[in-house]
Amino acid sequence: MISSASIHPTADTTTAGKKEFAIRYPSLRQFNVAVNSYGYSDFTSKLEDKNFTSGKIKTDRISAFYNTPSLKWKSNSLSATINYTYTSTELKDVINGLPDQQLMVLTSNKSTIDVAVNYSRSDSIFSHPVIYSLVARGISDNLNSIRRFNFNGSFSLPLKRTATTFFSVGLLVLIDPSSPIPVEPIINYYHKFVSSGLELIVDIPTGINLKKQVAKNAWVMIGSNQSSYSIFYDKNNNYLDGKISYNTIELKSGPAFEYLFAKNIMLSIGGGLNSFFSSRIFNEGEKYNNASIIADNKTVPYVNFNLSLLSF
Repeated sequence: MISSASIHPTADTTTAGKKEFAIRYPSLRQFNVAVNSYGYSDFTSKLEDKNFTSGKIKTDRISAFYNTPSLKWKSNSLSATINYTYTSTELKDVINGLPDQQLMVLTSNKSTIDVAVNYSRSDSIFSHPVIYSLVARGISDNLNSIRRFNFNGSFSLPLKRTATTFFSVGLLVLIDPSSPIPVEPIINYYHKFVSSGLELIVDIPTGINLKKQVAKNAWVMIGSNQSSYSIFYDKNNNYLDGKISYNTIELKSGPAFEYLFAKNIMLSIGGGLNSFFSSRIFNEGEKYNNASIIADNKTVPYVNFNLSLLSF
């Protein structure tokens, strides 16, 4: 799970006004509530390389985050992000492939709360600016217990900064058992085409979007954006031992419409296709490459509603 502070450290918000920056990057808004509804996805799964089960899975999510104001001193910045996700999951039309290990039809409702503490620092190397960031995150299953700790570290090198263009590159290091790779590149590229008003926002590893302002307080956009999710269960049976987690890495692709009202509140409506990069179930202590159950979930349609507060 990647923190936005590792990709957009708060020390770098001087490239645009705070409000403009929040309009450009939704993850940097002060507060957000989102409702996501997905269609039924056909899935197959394997348990220790054996055909385990197949069926249909449907997920609905209500999520919210709050980015605290930053505490700044000299070239340093400290802030926190609080995330809450409610997930409703339904399994149906289940076909089991192993007679002694059965997955049953079910409906589950789970909540997760995680808190990330974000530290960033602006410095220079050989007279060239560099931004460092460290993020510590604890994830809880509805405050019952801390189920996972993740740590991110990153650095970013701004390479170009003009009135219409910003470009930086860096590296992100992930200490997270559910992550498929420990290191990811960071590429932030923004360019506004003055003649057309189109904005290209490349935000690797999060997403790529094209955006255009169509009215004073309205924008349309199209793009693809990655998110990761975790749900925690307590299960004891032939193939799951105690504390387990279900983790997905998903890519939403499609158009969206945003409207700003009351000066600081953004309403967003979008939809499209949701693809699954990864869908795995981990027993406690397992890492990405040795997950107990590996699933293949098919692409499904989704709709999304967001209500955001840009900043205080």
